[in-house]
Amino acid sequence: MNESAKGADSEDSVPKPLAGIRTLHVTLNGPAHNPRMLKENRTYIEAGAEVFALVVGEQRDDDLREDVDGARLLFYRLPRVGAIRAKIASQTLFRSRDFRRHIKRAVAEVQPEAIHAHDMFVAGSVFAARTNVPVILDLHENFPAVTEQYRTAYPALKRLLFAFFQYRGRMDRIERRHIARAATVFTVTEEATDRVLKKCPQAIIATIPNVERRDFGSDTPRTTGRSSAPSNDQHPESLQVVYTGGFEVLRGLHTVVRALALLPEADGERPDVHLDLIGARDSDYVRWLRREVDKLGLSKRVTLHEWIRQVEVTSRIDSADLTLVPHEANDQTNATVPHKLFQYMARGKPVLVSSCPPLAKHIRAADSGFVFTAGDERDCARAITEALKRRGDLEQLGENGRRYVTEKMNWELVSEPALIGALVNLTIGSQATPRSTSSVEA
Repeated sequence: MNESAKGADSEDSVPKPLAGIRTLHVTLNGPAHNPRMLKENRTYIEAGAEVFALVVGEQRDDDLREDVDGARLLFYRLPRVGAIRAKIASQTLFRSRDFRRHIKRAVAEVQPEAIHAHDMFVAGSVFAARTNVPVILDLHENFPAVTEQYRTAYPALKRLLFAFFQYRGRMDRIERRHIARAATVFTVTEEATDRVLKKCPQAIIATIPNVERRDFGSDTPRTTGRSSAPSNDQHPESLQVVYTGGFEVLRGLHTVVRALALLPEADGERPDVHLDLIGARDSDYVRWLRREVDKLGLSKRVTLHEWIRQVEVTSRIDSADLTLVPHEANDQTNATVPHKLFQYMARGKPVLVSSCPPLAKHIRAADSGFVFTAGDERDCARAITEALKRRGDLEQLGENGRRYVTEKMNWELVSEPALIGALVNLTIGSQATPRSTSSVEA
């Protein structure tokens, strides 16, 4: 037998626990904007399942079906008026007749064993479609809490309008109904699992953390030094601190900006720390943050980038001395964890995080950075000062984080078994289905 035949036989002999299963995602975002769904798809496909994804809400003149990384994406015709109507309905009523019609059509076309609904804004339409297919409710966020936080970045009139339809009490009631109707609920942290169980004790839950795959970033070799980041040439001796992501009050970026102004002086000068904030699309909060930077006299130390190419984002992370996840403490940030935390660690970078439990526990477990009290600029200044004093240790702290996500806290070890187990229990059934499937506790 030749080597290629042996390889094929070996691959065929690998157990496929989801063989014959078809799963249908329903999502507002295609895979390019939903990294969690991409990782879920790869796991499902490698386990033998057929994967389909219905992308709803996008204006289209014609149907479109395309294959992306082994999954079949479905986009159904939705004229401009229908797209506007669907967006308004999903944001105000949390269900849309256009979404419902497309979901029924996709179910008839695909005949899935499970529907995977991504968050509250599509789940209502999935349940309203009454397809008799079991539904997985994938709670990426604590939506009753996070919608309050996201509104802080809206213009005043939009903020008032959204507060009328998405106030906390109503969001809580809708989320509770969705959880009760779901066959299985996916959460992203142990803290989120606890929150859902308190709201709905009978819920069947699987914790699927937003960790990265072992091969994350393998297509972009890690670089060392600063030659690849143009802005850093202007600050060759400074401590380079980099943040990438969203800009709302809950991100806590203002805490770090204010902390820079509080760094203790030496010989009449403050330490040379430069902060790169990437992703600053125009909003009330971004405009206020720019004014705060100017007011504190930090315009030469803090740079806000509205948008840069992804390859340059990676380059800036690689050239950073320290990366940043400074979330404010609230019901959302105390129960979720962003992809970027594990992405920074995978790139071998130490991370400065706030004391939100899902962040702090990983940094402490990995010994890969610094923790400050959320919302406390003085304690943030203390943590930055500690990083300055331990500058010679930063490379080792980054390596600690890289090993943590490579050897312990990665998709293959933590999220994949829970994901496959949950779908097996849901579609094939088990005599001893657990109430919840938990990730490895850091």
